[in-house]
Amino acid sequence: MPRSSIVKLSAQNAGLYHVPKLNDEATRKANELLQANHDKFHIFFNDRGFHNHTAHYLLSAYALGATAEELQRMNDSQVTMQVPRQPQVDRVLKDLSDPTTFLECMSKPEFFHDYVHFFEAEVDKKGVGPVVREYLLSDTPIAKEMLPRLYASFLHPLIHLGFGLEFDQPAITVEGLAQTAVHQNEVASILLAAQQSSQTTPSRPMLDLIHEVHRSGIGQHPCWGNGATIPDSPLLAAPAELSAIAGAWQVRPDDLEAKTAEMVSVCAYFTAAAQRPPKKVKLDFFFMHNVNCSIFMSAMLALPWLRRNEKARLLEWKGRCDIIAYANRGAPPLDVDEIVGYVPKVPGGWMDVFKRVNDFDDDSHLTKLVRALAAGERFCKPYEGVDDARFPVRGDMYLKIAHMAVDTVPGETYFNRWVRGAGFPSQWEPFPNRGEE
Repeated sequence: MPRSSIVKLSAQNAGLYHVPKLNDEATRKANELLQANHDKFHIFFNDRGFHNHTAHYLLSAYALGATAEELQRMNDSQVTMQVPRQPQVDRVLKDLSDPTTFLECMSKPEFFHDYVHFFEAEVDKKGVGPVVREYLLSDTPIAKEMLPRLYASFLHPLIHLGFGLEFDQPAITVEGLAQTAVHQNEVASILLAAQQSSQTTPSRPMLDLIHEVHRSGIGQHPCWGNGATIPDSPLLAAPAELSAIAGAWQVRPDDLEAKTAEMVSVCAYFTAAAQRPPKKVKLDFFFMHNVNCSIFMSAMLALPWLRRNEKARLLEWKGRCDIIAYANRGAPPLDVDEIVGYVPKVPGGWMDVFKRVNDFDDDSHLTKLVRALAAGERFCKPYEGVDDARFPVRGDMYLKIAHMAVDTVPGETYFNRWVRGAGFPSQWEPFPNRGEE
């Protein structure tokens, strides 16, 4: 069995953010369940490209102190919907070492199993760092096709790869690379246009650009539909003005840490401040992914094998995706008082919130969000008071946003846990007014 196919989690590689004391029995259970998920299941659980979130859920909950019994319950809630990783019909694995074959098999989920085997062999031979750099960040035709796909489907390949890198798990990193390869590539058009625009556009703060998107009316462009579209296809019809605005968010290698904090803070801000009073408080399902992904950009800063210019490139594209996502879901008005003035239903600190999350039958999204917010608070602390226009979320606002999430997701039917397309009035219609719940 390839070394890169073995999950070996420990308290020493429990991620960027975790509770102080991790349980040995929970570690063993997490390894058992993560290994089974790696060996048995596909990255998609249906033909619409919905993602297998089991690894995300288990790693996030483990880091937040879930017990072995809780991890088993979480896994059981996910496993029944998964589909086998291996092809239904026996066949010879594709020779993906041939660049032509590699490119021909991209965007085809039926070859996920082939890509897993290929990347396992590559990682065993070369190591994680060289493989990630070669297949995502080099100047080869394959890397040029892979890098945009990393940001596809509201950041899912980047999130999965991020878990593998953050927790130092080559098997999950391999899954992330294979997932990237089999995603569609509609996102490339707007990201490449933003990159081109950046060559002649001065750099501006992300929050300025978010406000410009709102003022411009781009969020109400017909291409977005009702803001609840799952595929990336609306991006193909996005107005050129959006790529120009996104291209103005730029990252220099000597400003990585501050730019990472800026991205973390602004993502938390537009996710929580996008309310529609008098409707009850809800967080946007799609914006939540921008926050959930933010922790991995912080984690990548610590990777010694990534050069600073490579980290800057990965972060820059992530931040541009955040700006595009805000437009894609209707560019809703933002009110900081919705965060500052929020009163939790069950007051408590971070450990209290973690317990509530681990008690809840989640599908990974809430658990990831809470951990990313807790990590964001810690990472951004050095920038508090430096420039509120760049870092709009500060102090206990991260904890308040976590309370907003755990107060509004449990107890709801699945599709009412989140609003989907917060900038579109029609998407708020299923929810009651405040005080009428």
